[in-house]
Amino acid sequence: MEIHVNSHRVTLPAHGGADIARRVRFVFDRLAPSVARLHITLKDVNGPKGGRDKVCVVRAELAGGGQVVVQDRSARMRRALGRGLRRAKSIITEQVRRRRDMARQQRLRPSLPMTASEAASGLA
Repeated sequence: MEIHVNSHRVTLPAHGGADIARRVRFVFDRLAPSVARLHITLKDVNGPKGGRDKVCVVRAELAGGGQVVVQDRSARMRRALGRGLRRAKSIITEQVRRRRDMARQQRLRPSLPMTASEAASGLA
């Protein structure tokens, strides 16, 4: 699982990107085989004015195709990141479960027997 962290108008500490990547790996540890790439974007919408303007966008590219995009906004960047990661994990877990259940149903679904007319005409 590749992790990309981008920030706009947000000053991260020197070790901030590594801390975020470590936190992401911890949250998505069990789902790592299902997620090809995670793009995390942190923004401060209106700069140093304060208020509920810290935004975290989590975009996950799934290994089997498709993507999940989650956005969270808070007055604190850490809170926006945490909630965004938890919501993304929840949605990805549900999608992985659905894919697994669909594959299981396909394997368990018995093939229908051919009728005599289908066998005679060569349809199969």
